[in-house]
Amino acid sequence: MRFCDVAAEPRAAELRLRVPVNERTRSPDMSVCCGCCSVGLGIAVGMELRVRSIYLILTALMILDEGSNGEVSLVKSLGSCRMVGTVTFCQGARLQRVPIDLPIKTEELLLDGNDIKAIYNKSLSAYRRLHTLNLGGNQLELIEAGAFTHNSNLQDLNLQNNRIDLNYLETRLALRTLPALTRLDLSGNRLSEVIASCVVQNLTTLEYLSLARNFIMRLEPSTLDGLDQLRELNLEKNYIFEIESGTFEGLKSLTRLNLAHNHIPCVVDFSLHQVKTLNISHNIVELFLARENEIEFQLETLDLSRNKLLFFPLLPRRNKLKQLLLADNEMSFYSELMNDSSAEVHFIQIVGNATNITSINLWDEVVSVSLPELQVLDMSRNLFRYLPPGFLRGITSLSALQLNQNCLRTFSLTEQDPFVFLQTIDLSQNQLSHLNLNVSRLERLSQFNLSFNRFESVPSDLFTKMPRLTMVDLSHNHVPVCDGPLGNGERTSHTGCAVLAHIKSLRRLYLSDCALVTLPAAAFVGSPLTHLDLSSNAGIRLEASTFHAVAKTLQFLSLRNNGLDSNQLDTGLQVTFSNLKTLDLSENSITSLCPVLKNLPLKLLDLRKNKLSMLQQDVLQGLLQSLRALFLSDNTYDCCQLDWWTSLINTQSLIIPDRAEVTCNTSLRLEHMDRISHSTKANCKVDNTVLKYFLLLLPTILCIVTVCAMVALSLSSKLLPKYVKAKCGSRAEY
Repeated sequence: MRFCDVAAEPRAAELRLRVPVNERTRSPDMSVCCGCCSVGLGIAVGMELRVRSIYLILTALMILDEGSNGEVSLVKSLGSCRMVGTVTFCQGARLQRVPIDLPIKTEELLLDGNDIKAIYNKSLSAYRRLHTLNLGGNQLELIEAGAFTHNSNLQDLNLQNNRIDLNYLETRLALRTLPALTRLDLSGNRLSEVIASCVVQNLTTLEYLSLARNFIMRLEPSTLDGLDQLRELNLEKNYIFEIESGTFEGLKSLTRLNLAHNHIPCVVDFSLHQVKTLNISHNIVELFLARENEIEFQLETLDLSRNKLLFFPLLPRRNKLKQLLLADNEMSFYSELMNDSSAEVHFIQIVGNATNITSINLWDEVVSVSLPELQVLDMSRNLFRYLPPGFLRGITSLSALQLNQNCLRTFSLTEQDPFVFLQTIDLSQNQLSHLNLNVSRLERLSQFNLSFNRFESVPSDLFTKMPRLTMVDLSHNHVPVCDGPLGNGERTSHTGCAVLAHIKSLRRLYLSDCALVTLPAAAFVGSPLTHLDLSSNAGIRLEASTFHAVAKTLQFLSLRNNGLDSNQLDTGLQVTFSNLKTLDLSENSITSLCPVLKNLPLKLLDLRKNKLSMLQQDVLQGLLQSLRALFLSDNTYDCCQLDWWTSLINTQSLIIPDRAEVTCNTSLRLEHMDRISHSTKANCKVDNTVLKYFLLLLPTILCIVTVCAMVALSLSSKLLPKYVKAKCGSRAEY
């Protein structure tokens, strides 16, 4: 297998420290049987003494029995450590050296997360039964050459997140004294390729090796020389940009190879026929080419996601692939861009002084590839505009097809496409406006996602011929819903609308933002829906019959962002929901709680972003019988009417997840419900008192004002003529 060379400058080194989680705890079963017996008074004392004697003998045996192979589990406190069975836990105890006074029967010693800087020749000499040692996450710089001389049974050694690079020659010698070592973790030790090669070469018993999170940039055949038994190799999160040909050829037992999060530019002449799992995700791979031969490859999982692939990978002709993960690339098909049917591409391979030019017809290779055992094909988040005819024809066992977030404008399945096992199709977030499906071939389909496309119509019988369909997502399309099932000869009258009635397997239906104005009364008849999403259908009219067909089965209902007011909601929820657990009423125009809500067996209610000023106590009392979670933020609650809030926060069985965001209005500002100022509370009391007395005195004040006005008018009628005469009686001079 060749990995293309690139002239790339390695990125700046960064140290990543992780707390190890590879801890194994064995807790043997301990069973104690207690019996009760009733005896006569004459022999009670004798029986009691006999029982006590047996109890003391059993207790002594439990304490003294150290060779019981874990049949009795005793937890012992050992200063900073504790022991369960044969496992000693000393994690995060700030130890600066390996404890020397632990029980010699210790088989697993977990010392990760301490401050141990060195393992000396005699540090572990007392623990000869040791088969697992975890020293990860210390400040380990030195392992003396004879540190493991007395630990010939050690099989699993974890040295991740240390500084082995500082004295790696000593570590190299120490590792070669472990004849039973099968697992070695050297991740996060700042190892270069030279140091890593020196440390791990010729560890012939190793079956698992992790060199992840180091500073490895290049790999060559000598790097992993002598690892004859290696089954799993982890090289993720390094800086690898060049892998010489033949690097992995000597690892005849290798079945799992992880090269994720590196800088590999391409893979050509892939020939690791024994590898079952290959992870090359999060690289910069532009091309993947397998060697052309008739050898059967054992590859079952190939992960090429998050790369820069331009073409569909050219896979081995004979393979056992079950999962092919190609998400987040730049793949497309290019035959439509050619002037003729040819799509020949020339690849130039330079090995030393030799130049090899390979001509491959990409189109023919892709069509002829056979994937008879493939179950999962993920091509999401690419640049596919179409799938060529026959592309999926050789995938006879496919159960999940993911094509979401591409640029598809059409999608077709024909009679020749054998999809008898297909269970999931995800075509969401494309540019689809029509489908051409032979639905009779989708008898096992259970999940069908068509959301975020450009559909304005679908074949009316699209979903009715899928007997195992459980989920349909038509969100963010403009597809109308048919009024009930199709009758004989009615297909033309239903053209364009989706028939969603009498689908006995259907449980989840998503119709968000489908421009629905109304739902026919028989839209869901015979379909036992448990989840229904009708959100973001502005102006939708809810009738008393809207949910009648699903009232007994519905558990989740979303009416979010529909512009509903309290009256419309009260009309739509008149039916008896016997199993409704979640109701989303957020982002509407609700001003008060509908009385019908108190009869619903809700567990969760979302009332965010409405126009509520308060919640009625009688409705609340009914809801609180079953309600466990309530969302209330972004409403216009009155700070002077909060008796309902006190009832809510005093209900121990209720959680208000957005409690910190719930506010109320005063005349001047918004205040958090749990932090209402004393001045606001005082103003509420003053305002209420002033208003009450003002209303009581208002009639009296009006009477006084009226009498005063009448007196003033009577006096003014007598004095006004005299005043006018006095002002206007004198002659004017001109």
